[in-house]
Amino acid sequence: MPIPAKPCDGRFSDEVQEVLNRNRDRDQWANHPCEICGVAVGAKMEKGKWVPEQHWPTVKYIRNAAEKKRGNSPRNVVSNDDAVVAELASR
Repeated sequence: MPIPAKPCDGRFSDEVQEVLNRNRDRDQWANHPCEICGVAVGAKMEKGKWVPEQHWPTVKYIRNAAEKKRGNSPRNVVSNDDAVVAELASR
C-alpha cells in the first residue's frame, strides 16, 4: 500500500463554518465534509477559525466503531420470550 505523501490542505465551506460557530448540539465534535476533497473529518479551532483536522483524501477513516458493531448484529432475530408469548397466544 503506498504511503500518502501530502495531506489535503482542507477548509470548510461557509455553511459549515456557521454551524460550527453556532455550536449547538456539540457540532464541533461531529465530522463535517472538507470543501476541497469531500472527506468527512473532525474540526478544530485555529486562530479563531474552524479548520479540518489533518487528513489524506486517499485514506478511509473509521470514526464510529459503535455503529459498525451495531451493523453486524442480525435485526430479525426473535427472542425466546417472543416465541413463548406467541406460542401461548396460539393456544
